[in-house]
Amino acid sequence: MTVNSTVRIAGPFAGNGSTTTFPFPFKVFEKEDLEVVILAVGATSEQVLVLDSDYSATLNANQDSSPGGSISLTAGPLASGATLTITTDIPELQETDLTNGGGFYPEVITGSLDYLTILIQQLEVAVDASIKFPQSEPGINSELPPAAQRAGAVLGFDANGNLTLYSGGFSVIMSRANGKITGSLDGVNNVFTLAQAPLFPAVSLLALAGSILPRALYSISGTTLTFNTPIPPQRGDTIELYCS
Repeated sequence: MTVNSTVRIAGPFAGNGSTTTFPFPFKVFEKEDLEVVILAVGATSEQVLVLDSDYSATLNANQDSSPGGSISLTAGPLASGATLTITTDIPELQETDLTNGGGFYPEVITGSLDYLTILIQQLEVAVDASIKFPQSEPGINSELPPAAQRAGAVLGFDANGNLTLYSGGFSVIMSRANGKITGSLDGVNNVFTLAQAPLFPAVSLLALAGSILPRALYSISGTTLTFNTPIPPQRGDTIELYCS
């Protein structure tokens, strides 16, 4: 028993509306070791699927010579635009008990070492998906302040590249916005032209007179900002675009 591959994740597989079965190439001990997640179209978070409810799993007979297997969705094909990812989530436990003077097979030791290796690979998957600082910057302080200090603040970086907090919430972003515009809110006009197109319009925010507006009330396409309906005059007629 060995673990000869560093791969601990399969996918993300793109849905096409017809495929229901997806393979994975890494060793597992049992079906319950698997973790399968789907990111649906328009979803803001992944859905962790339930074994024998949302999907079934088939393991290759010999996980040493032919590691891996496949999973099959029970509710039908993965929708077009959705993605599916397979990894493992084995418990962080050590359950091998070697007694003094007792007999055991070499496979017991090898199996325990395989288990530890898989745990390390799981951790590597999580680390690879996290925000990391370059190894050439060992002195960078990345520890966040307590929640009471973070509340209502914006996370950023100081002159030395360390994490820091800027008070005032979106006001810091607003002061550095690259698409700030001013328009007349007369209850008639509902289309405005931005100074430049936001790099990430999907996460850009608008405020009228300092208040954030729900995204359902407007859309952004290139340099064109369109409200669903004209906005009546409010206290202060400044439209602020908070964007990247």
